[in-house]
Amino acid sequence: MATVYLHKQNLFDNLNKISKINPNILAVIKDNAYGHGIISFSKMLKDYGIKKVCVKNNNEAEIVRNYFEEIIIFFPDTKRSALNFSYCINSLKQLKKNRHPYIHLKIDTGMHRNGILPEEIDEVMEIIKNKNYELRGVFSHFCCADEISNDLFIQYERFKDVKKRIETFCKKNEMKFPYFHLANSYALDKLPDTFDYVRPGIAIYGGIEGYKPVMELRADVLSNRILKKGWGCGYNKTFISNKDIEITTVDVGYGDGLPYFKNGCRLKYTEAIGKISMDSMIVKGDFDKEVVVFDDVKEFVKNFDTITYDILVKISPRIKRIIKE
Repeated sequence: MATVYLHKQNLFDNLNKISKINPNILAVIKDNAYGHGIISFSKMLKDYGIKKVCVKNNNEAEIVRNYFEEIIIFFPDTKRSALNFSYCINSLKQLKKNRHPYIHLKIDTGMHRNGILPEEIDEVMEIIKNKNYELRGVFSHFCCADEISNDLFIQYERFKDVKKRIETFCKKNEMKFPYFHLANSYALDKLPDTFDYVRPGIAIYGGIEGYKPVMELRADVLSNRILKKGWGCGYNKTFISNKDIEITTVDVGYGDGLPYFKNGCRLKYTEAIGKISMDSMIVKGDFDKEVVVFDDVKEFVKNFDTITYDILVKISPRIKRIIKE
């Protein structure tokens, strides 16, 4: 049976590095903690001392409700829920339907995917005041933080203006000031000011350069054999051996979330050959117990035309997660 190992010290090293930029961290653990396993990952975050996290929906929030003091839900329900749940408000329409008293405002500063428009802020703040909502936080999201672009600083300046407007309204109406968060993983070291909190995702998992990989995927051996010269293996025999070689079949495939491939791919210490199957793949070499598929997703992703996020989030939740201290 395949196993995901989570390297706790690598996670802590990543968090230590981020803490030097800003010690107030909102850890993004949406989509099953980017495929790492939301319960296992939450346990490690709690051990480190993380108090606030961001999740995708109410279902994920319920799973980790007892681990953190505040759980920020990006795409929440409209009904009232737990005291430590904060609902992200992504539009004026959503705000008018919302019944949960604890909220974060998402501001559209330039990504134009969702968020409160700057021209709607006055109306939004009046609704918050009149309905006596607790505005816990205000944030935005960058569209181009992973590249060199003026958009990052345009959005940064717009967010500063929004922050000033909201603080002025709160002061005038004797409302508690919210905290402000803007910096995602790629923006951590690019902004003049990271505001009250930072909101890293892929960096804490080690999916970008400069951070240590947390996930390691190993597969168990199913069988071994000699592939004779001129023989093919796997579906459609897309690999034909030009000599006698030892091969091993391991118990992980695209049904477990790995990308589909037709002509092999590089693994940690060997290479897969031919087509990957739903529940298995064939690798070069004679292995006894297990094969390391990858221990650094940044290297494994080079096999495919995709991004590290895409590899990580698709690793099946059925695969057991083991924390390595």
